Amino acid sequence: MQRSPLLALLLAAASHAFIGPAPLRCRVPVSKSDRDGSIDDADEAARVAAFRARLLKGGLDAVAKDVEPTEDDDSDQDPEWARAAEKPRTGVVLIGRKDWFFADKPSGAVKSALKRVGLAADAAQRIPEDRLAGLVPVVLILDGAQPKSEGFSGVLLGRRSGYMMGDLKELYTTGFMLQPLWVGGPTVEDAFSSPIERTVGAPEQGATTGIVAVHPYASETIPGSVRLTDDGLYAGGDWRTASTLVEKGMANPFRFRLFAQATRWQPGELEKEIQGGAWLCADVSTDLLLKDRDRGARPLALDVLEELEKSN
Repeated sequence: MQRSPLLALLLAAASHAFIGPAPLRCRVPVSKSDRDGSIDDADEAARVAAFRARLLKGGLDAVAKDVEPTEDDDSDQDPEWARAAEKPRTGVVLIGRKDWFFADKPSGAVKSALKRVGLAADAAQRIPEDRLAGLVPVVLILDGAQPKSEGFSGVLLGRRSGYMMGDLKELYTTGFMLQPLWVGGPTVEDAFSSPIERTVGAPEQGATTGIVAVHPYASETIPGSVRLTDDGLYAGGDWRTASTLVEKGMANPFRFRLFAQATRWQPGELEKEIQGGAWLCADVSTDLLLKDRDRGARPLALDVLEELEKSN
């Protein structure tokens, strides 16, 4: 598969989209877009206007529920739940322990873990107390099939890149212009070696971009999607099919999360961190994971911890 040098630079720069260095800024020629209010296509203008009207009326979460997946829905069960998981595996969510990651005097193990999730070794001293809860690392494991030989790979949840997909003019983002690009971690290389397709925005067939989609659409809907959980969470799949379904109103773009790069553990590293008290393992519902969160919203980690308490 091919990748463009320009996109490789974008993904390399994304590793700085964390606390400390300046936010991600990609040197891509920017033309007028719907974010400026200048839209050449009248139909697209109408769609954006309708989106903004729904957004003002009910927020992103209301917009996200305008089009739901075709998966069966059990109305008797709370769609937002979390349960303790016995061990890390594909689809499990890792919730960092705040006191462990933000200790006043971090150990070598803590410093290594902080670097792995893109935070500075002195994060506890540099980040205001009222912001720490929002920076507790939460990782969705995408690949844990061979932990003894390959380790684990996942994506950080909740780390903004500063970009919307429509800003990346070199990518094919039709239907996803208003979707944010999230930073899945500081690891660039793993983004191109994952067994899950990372072809989001690929401008041509057979190209890879290092950006992966997490969504609730099975392989019957989006060919190539890889099932992550029994609750209907999937990753990857054919990007052109996903874009076509969104354009035709058959899939909801706000039920996709798009991540550049990855967070990776070599064999034995994650198990050691868990034994040291760094992480809680949880099975988390698709609705809770894909719930839209505007800036300033309650952090995902707190919602998961609350649901874990309810399940005990």
